Parts: sequence; structure tokens; C-alpha cells
Amino acid sequence: MIRKNKGDVIAACCLILGIITIIFPLYLTVITAFKSNAEIARSFFALPSGFRLDNFKEVMGKGNYFSSLFNSVFVTGAGLLGMSLILPMAAYPIARNMKTSRFYKFLFYFMVAGIFIPFQVRMMPMAKLMNTLGLMNPVGLVCLYLAGSTCEGLFLYVGYFGSISPDLEEAAYIDGASTAQIYFKIVRPLLRPMTATILIKNGLWMWNDYLMPSLVLTKPDYYTLQLFQYVFKGENVTNYSLVFASFLMGMLPIMILYVFMQKRIIGGMMSGAVKG
Repeated sequence: MIRKNKGDVIAACCLILGIITIIFPLYLTVITAFKSNAEIARSFFALPSGFRLDNFKEVMGKGNYFSSLFNSVFVTGAGLLGMSLILPMAAYPIARNMKTSRFYKFLFYFMVAGIFIPFQVRMMPMAKLMNTLGLMNPVGLVCLYLAGSTCEGLFLYVGYFGSISPDLEEAAYIDGASTAQIYFKIVRPLLRPMTATILIKNGLWMWNDYLMPSLVLTKPDYYTLQLFQYVFKGENVTNYSLVFASFLMGMLPIMILYVFMQKRIIGGMMSGAVKG
């Protein structure tokens, strides 16, 4: 009993520490977004004297804000759509044939090996390739995100296919169904938990990523929100009130989406954990 109580106390302390680690930066972001630079200079941690919206108006008044917002939405939306279509279709034949075909087995391990290649090794060849192809724009960025998600996505989908019995597919083949009908009507609906997990993970990555857009998006009209935030950082001075206002405005779309999709997100991830 004593050991159990000690374990509960340690777990509670770890949870409290984790909550503080998450809440404190969020608290600083919110209060600083409503402060003036003079208030920030007086006390960085104190509450603002009033919830003034001037910082947000000034951020939106910048010419590239709405185009940056559109670019972020386009890149994230197009990337997630492409992942939901391409990754399961690529993983399906590999998962069903790798035990009997050396080609598919080699293809699987070849793709999985890409997980272990550091981004720092890949970034300069990627930038040079995109420049050669004339894809230094949001469309090229979507292509890079699709390529970047392929290795890990195939690894997760192939593992998930292993938990799905092929008996349903064999029965459908006996009834005269084609491979396409089996995939879209039987297999794909069973992949929803894993698809939800992959889309959530990659959606957060694409929305919050700075490094990949900084390599590919060279024109201000192509900037995403993460690049747009650096407009307020000069060589000698940084306007922290506008920087944190832009941070908060960049966080809000994902936070609002999570609030409305909370049940689906948690349900999909829990279902995927039980299925696996």
C-alpha cells in the first residue's frame, strides 16, 4: 500500500510538472500578445493593463498576412489530402505481398531506411532539386511534405495492415469483387484510426514547420505564417508585442480545430491503439 501511494504521488508530481511546462509558455504568449512594448519592458511576466487589440490589428494590417494564412491553409490541407490518398494505397500492396515477394520486402525496408536519414543531410539536395524543377513555391512545398511523410507513413500503415485479417478480402474476391472495390469499400474504412493518427501528427508538423518553408519559399508572397512572423524581427530590434500576437494568431486555427474535432481525434487514436 505504501509503495502504491508513493507511486501515485510521483505520478501526480510528474503530471503537475508536465502541466506547468505546457501552460506557462502558453500563458506568456497570451499575455504578451495583448501588451505594448512599454509594458513588456516593465514586466515580462505581469498581466497586461488591458486586453488591447491594437497588436492584432497591426499584424493583420501587414500586406502579406492574409496571403501567408492562405498559403499555410493550402499547404496543410493539400498535404493532408495527398497523404490520406497516397500513403494507404502505397502501403496496401506492400503489406499484402512482402511475405511472398522479395521485391515488395526490399521496397518496404528501402523506404523504412529513409526514416534514419537526418533532415540536415537531405535539405540542400532538396532545395537544389526544387530550384531545378521550378518548384520554389507552395506547390513544391506540398510535394516535399508528401515525400517527407512517406517513409514513416508506410511503416505505420504496413504495421497496421498486419492487424487486419485478409479473410474479408478473400471472401470478397470469391464474390467477384475487384481489387479496387475491395480496397475502397472494405480495406480503406478499416484504416480510419491509423489515418487519423497520421494526419494529426503530420498536420501539426506542416502547420508549425519553419525549416522546410524557409528552404523553398523564397518570395514574400509565398510565405507561410511561420515565415511571416519573422517580419517583426529586425537586425537590431524585435517588436515583441507583434511577434507574440502573430504567434497567438498562428496557434488559434489549430486550437479551434482541435476543440471541434476533439472527440474524433481522441476516438481515432484510442481505436488505433486498441486495434494495433
